[in-house]
Amino acid sequence: MDTPLRLAPRTHAILVDLLREARRGSAEALGECLESCRGYLLALARQELQAGLKAKVDGEDLVQETFIEAMRDFATFRGQTEPQFLSWLRGILRHNLTDLTRRFEAYRRSVSQEVGFSDHLADALRANPSARMAGTICEQLIAREQRRALDASLQRLPPSYRQVLHLRCSEHWSFADIGNRLQRSPEATRKLWRRALERLRHDMHVHGHP
Repeated sequence: MDTPLRLAPRTHAILVDLLREARRGSAEALGECLESCRGYLLALARQELQAGLKAKVDGEDLVQETFIEAMRDFATFRGQTEPQFLSWLRGILRHNLTDLTRRFEAYRRSVSQEVGFSDHLADALRANPSARMAGTICEQLIAREQRRALDASLQRLPPSYRQVLHLRCSEHWSFADIGNRLQRSPEATRKLWRRALERLRHDMHVHGHP
């Protein structure tokens, strides 16, 4: 069902003129056209954002992502009117909302499985923050959420747990090599690693990241 939100009458008139100029190839007019819709799209984003994500996601980021995609793909927009333009923008925004929700739910599922969780942990521990910034805004939101939760939980672990997780997941050491460092047998080291994973998973669950 379409949102009951509406543009103000004055904004509507301005948008009609700006859209006409944008269709003629004016990048400046397109930018102003999008800006005139910012409040509308922000209200829509906040209205449709799932409750579980509202505390983690800023609607402004979703609107900005929508603007980036709209400027990139404006040549594919075939409409002529203000309602058609708003419908097109709503479609982009809702696609981004769906994509964000899907990514976040995939992350939540991954931390409930040991293999998937350990893979995610390895990726996060060796991630380069500057490289993460190359992704879309939605990807950055999820990356920041994952990193904050992971870092906080790691700091609450005993030193031996943090060490075995680091050597195994970030440095890719074998259990035998880790055992030599920790003066444990390979099997005892493997058990320590499993306990560390379980403790980390439990800590994230307790602190709101199941």
